[in-house]
Amino acid sequence: MKSNMNRLRSDKTWPIDAKYLSVLAVLFCSVFLTVRLSILMDAGSDGEAVFWWSNGILLSVLLLNRRERWPAIFVVGFAANVLAHFTGHDSLSVGLALSACDLLETAISAYPFAWTAEHAIRFSRPRELARLCLVGAIIAPVVSAVCAEPVYRLFYAHVSPKFGVHWFFSNALGAIIVTPIILSFFNSDGTTLWNRKRIGECIGLLSLMFICTYVVFHNTSFPPFFILFPPLLLIVVRLGMNAGILGVCIIAVFSIVFTTHGRGPMAMFQDATWERQVFLIQVLLASAVLCVSLVSVVLNERRLLEQAARKSEQLYRLLAENSRDIIVLTDLNHRREYVSPAVQWMMGWDPKELAGTTYQDSICHPDDIPAMTATLDALKNGEPAKSLTYRCKKKDGTYLWMEANISLYCDRVTGEPIGYVNVVRNVAERKAAEERLRDAYLALEALASVDALTGMANRRHLDEALDHDWHRACRTTSPISLLLFDVDHFKLYNDMYGHLRGDGCLRQIAEAARQVFRRSGDTVARFGGEEFAIVLPDTDRTGAYELAQRLRQTVEDLGMEHAGSRHGIVTVSVGCATLVPEPGPDATILMEAADRALYEAKRGGRNRVIDAFDPQLSAS
Repeated sequence: MKSNMNRLRSDKTWPIDAKYLSVLAVLFCSVFLTVRLSILMDAGSDGEAVFWWSNGILLSVLLLNRRERWPAIFVVGFAANVLAHFTGHDSLSVGLALSACDLLETAISAYPFAWTAEHAIRFSRPRELARLCLVGAIIAPVVSAVCAEPVYRLFYAHVSPKFGVHWFFSNALGAIIVTPIILSFFNSDGTTLWNRKRIGECIGLLSLMFICTYVVFHNTSFPPFFILFPPLLLIVVRLGMNAGILGVCIIAVFSIVFTTHGRGPMAMFQDATWERQVFLIQVLLASAVLCVSLVSVVLNERRLLEQAARKSEQLYRLLAENSRDIIVLTDLNHRREYVSPAVQWMMGWDPKELAGTTYQDSICHPDDIPAMTATLDALKNGEPAKSLTYRCKKKDGTYLWMEANISLYCDRVTGEPIGYVNVVRNVAERKAAEERLRDAYLALEALASVDALTGMANRRHLDEALDHDWHRACRTTSPISLLLFDVDHFKLYNDMYGHLRGDGCLRQIAEAARQVFRRSGDTVARFGGEEFAIVLPDTDRTGAYELAQRLRQTVEDLGMEHAGSRHGIVTVSVGCATLVPEPGPDATILMEAADRALYEAKRGGRNRVIDAFDPQLSAS
């Protein structure tokens, strides 16, 4: 939708049409008349123009049109300026030179707006007002004054030493006063002043402005200019910048009319020439325009911030209220300030029931409160955001596993932390799956470390236990013993009685070993085939030997028939080794020693115990 700000722009691609020609004609007349009036008022003042509004008019028309139309606008403005000079007391060469300086000033002023001219330009925006004040009212008039003074001195002998200063002030004041006033007439916001809802307020405030201005300029005892600004600011606050510009226009009319008739505050200045009075009027009007613009900038920025805040709040509320996760905002004392509606269908709580409470008061499982407290304290101390899995109490009293992703949120202005954001989701199914997976893993690990036939530890478990107990004995300088025993003539037993009887034999021997070695720290394992191993931590040589003898005797007492043995029953041979480990060697030396002792026991006739480091203790 096109804005009224662009009403001077045409939708046609060809830049010349009847409407545009009428705009150029109005521009030509306006520039010609204002320049001509300024020259007439300048007569006899050595080129010191009292006011110069033509550049502000030309700048306003440029800002209301597309850039492709600017060249024609420049040409029309330049022609009107030259013609006004030529029909006055200046020669054609002087008119061309001074008009070129004016054209240069207007071009410099318009340049910052060249890429935004197609949009509605409002001086209630800080960037555009700053461009007008800095470039249009300072830089451009300075440049044109610097260029105009030597040109004027070139053609005229008597030139005031303050020519450049007067040029600067008249052009700067013209830009500040004229440009915002003209652009406000084409601002779409102006049409809202006269709708039914606001017309009463608009008429009342403008009437107040009218009365206050009349009082100021009707007074002849002292200059009460301060009375003008409270109603002017009230108009801007209540009705906007366009209404404020109308208030400035009221001030302009009264100041010109009363000063022309020799009345009002301007006439009270002693020895003030009419040029000085006109200058003071322009200063008053420029101050009023800037006051209106600055207040409009503040109000506009506040309005934009409020809109952004409302939009942001609506967006976040929309996300929070439609999220399947529970979103909780708390202060630094852990008191809940907001709880999203998801808590109702997930846990049965109404958000209002939880607002104002802390996690210590409700919901959080007592066993999980220390972990929650530690997490929040860590975040408050500057540690990065982290997640926490804990149990939350449902309204029916049951607990639900939840995962909380907690982070600090900070004040936008100070940057200081002011609370916590907690995004909570239901992980009960995941937690149950993790429990099942852990149980399965433990079961698998147990299977992997247990011999399937005998139910004893297997070789893998034996190696781990031996390594662990060896290093522990090394640290504590305590003895560790290892027994290796073998079923005598077991291959022959299998051949004579079959493998099923052989498996049963091994199971009975394993059970006999468990009866002998009952300490929780002892490890009884099937080493392989018919060989078994027993790790005895904190057991010296004598104790190990006695236990080995007890094992040998227990197996012998089972009386399992074995026709292939000279003893007629199943027996075992045991190799025993004991060491106090020292740093450096590993448990291999203990295993090798016990294996040598077992070999000696079998070579010596079987059904006996041999100690690897004390053969005198061997017995049959």
